[in-house]
Amino acid sequence: MSAHQKETRTKIPRTIRALAVPIILVWVAYTAAVNLLVPQVEKVGMANAVSMSPQDAPAVIAAKRMGQKFGESSSDSIAMVVLIGDQPLGEAAHRYYATLVDKFKADKKHVEHVHDFWGDMITAAGVQSSDGKAAYVQLNLAGDQGSTEGNHSVDAVRQIIDDTPPPAGLKAYVTGPAPLTTDSLEASDRGMIKMTVVTMIVITIMLALVYRSVSTVLLILAIVGVEMGAARGSVAVVGHLGLMDFSTFSVPLMTALSIAAGTDYAIFLIGRYHEARQNGEDPESAYYTAFHGVGHVILGSGLTIAGAMLTLRLTRLSYFNSLAYPSALALIIVVAAAMTVAPAILVVGSRFGLLDPKRMMKTKGWRKVGTATVRWPKPILAAATSIVLLGLLAMIGYKTSYDDRRYIPADVPANVGYTAAEKHFSTARLNPDIMTIQSDHDMRNPTDMIVLDRIAKALFRIEGIAMVQSITRPLGSPIAHSSIPYQVSMASVPITQNLQFLSERVGDRKSVV
Repeated sequence: MSAHQKETRTKIPRTIRALAVPIILVWVAYTAAVNLLVPQVEKVGMANAVSMSPQDAPAVIAAKRMGQKFGESSSDSIAMVVLIGDQPLGEAAHRYYATLVDKFKADKKHVEHVHDFWGDMITAAGVQSSDGKAAYVQLNLAGDQGSTEGNHSVDAVRQIIDDTPPPAGLKAYVTGPAPLTTDSLEASDRGMIKMTVVTMIVITIMLALVYRSVSTVLLILAIVGVEMGAARGSVAVVGHLGLMDFSTFSVPLMTALSIAAGTDYAIFLIGRYHEARQNGEDPESAYYTAFHGVGHVILGSGLTIAGAMLTLRLTRLSYFNSLAYPSALALIIVVAAAMTVAPAILVVGSRFGLLDPKRMMKTKGWRKVGTATVRWPKPILAAATSIVLLGLLAMIGYKTSYDDRRYIPADVPANVGYTAAEKHFSTARLNPDIMTIQSDHDMRNPTDMIVLDRIAKALFRIEGIAMVQSITRPLGSPIAHSSIPYQVSMASVPITQNLQFLSERVGDRKSVV
C-alpha cells in the first residue's frame, strides 16, 4: 500500500467499509421504527400546531383585550355560520337557527361566545341580507387561529352542523377567518403526498437520463428514501414527545429539503466514485477517493443549511419561526445518513458492480465552458448578470396580496361558504374589522352617544369602508328619526297640527267677550 493510500484510507471510511451491512440494517431499522411506532409527522404537526397569528401584533392584542373586556373570548378565532335559503328565510329557518344557537352555546369547550343577533327582532336586520335569503351568526371559538385547539374548535362547529340537518331549501356553511386557516392547513397536508410523489418521479427520470443505469438509479433512490424517512420520523418523534412546536407548514418544507439535500449528496458521492473509476482506480480505492472528496462538502453544506434554518427562530411570525427546529433537525439527520448509510450502500453496491459507470463522462463541453470563463471573465460576468437582472423585471408588476383565499383550492369548505355568502353579502361582512373604544366612565349617556356616532361617521368617510355598525347604528346606517335636527323639527309638529284648533278657540273667546 502506497503512502497516498494510507493517507486517504483513514479510520472513519475504513470503519464504514468494514461495517457496511450492519450500518445499512441499523438505518433501515431506525427508519422503520420512527415511522411505525409514532404517528406520521403530518398528524404530529396537527397535534402540535402553533397559532399563525403573532401574539405581540397590535391587532391580536386588541382582539384579545376586547374579548376580555366584554367577557366574550380569549382567542382570535372567529367563525361565521351562514344560512342561505332558496327563498326568503321564514319560520322554519328561524327554528333551525335557534336549534344551532342552543347547541353552540352548550358546547362550552369549543365555542366561547355566540353573537345571537338574528334571534332578536331589534338586531336581526343587521345580520340578514337585503334580499332576506341569507343570515349569519358570528362565533368566537376557543384556541387561536391555526393552533391545535383552534382547529379542533372549527371541527366541532362543523360537526354540529353535520349533526343538525337543515330544512328543505336551506343550507348552512361554516366559513370565516378561523375555518379558512384550518382548511389551508388541511389542504397543505393533502398536497404533501402529491408533491412527494411528483418530486420522486421527476428525480427518477432525471437520474435515468444522466446515469442510464437502472441499478444506479434504484440505489440512489434507496439512499434518498432512507434519508427522508429517517428525517421525517425523527422530527415526528421529537414533536410527539412535546419537545418541539411546529406547524403543518413545517412538514412540506422539511420534506422538500430532505429530498433535495439527500439527492444532491447521493449524486455528489456517486459522481465522485464514477470519476475515480474512470480514472482507472479499483472499486475500493474509488470508494475512499469518493468519501474523502465529498465528505467535507456534505458536512459543510448540510450544517450550513441547518444553521440557516435555525435563524428563522429569530422571526416574529409563527409561520416562520415554527419552521426552524423541524427543518434543522431534518437536515442534521440527512447529513448523518449521507455520511454513513450512503457510503455503506456504495460499498455493498460496488462489490457487485452495480454502481460502475455505464459510459464515459463527457467533459469536453465543460472544459470549453471553463476555458471561456477563464479567458473572458468580465464579458461572461456581465452577460450572466444581465440575464439575472432580467428576472427583476417581474418585480415591476409585483403587488402584495393578503387574501389567503387565492392560495388554497376553491373547493375547500371555507371557500365554498365564502362564495355562497358573497352572493348575498359584501366580502367585508364576513371579515369585519372591529374597533374598541374604551373610556374611564360609563358611556351610556346622551353626550357619549353623540361622540360615538361622530366616530362612526368619521370611519364611514374613510376610503374603502363600506359600512360601519355601532351602538348608534346597529343596522349599519343611522337610526331613523334619531338625528338632533329631526328631533328639533318634530317638536313643532304638534303645534302646527293644533294651530287651526287654537285659532278657533281664540275666536270663541272673542265672541264671548
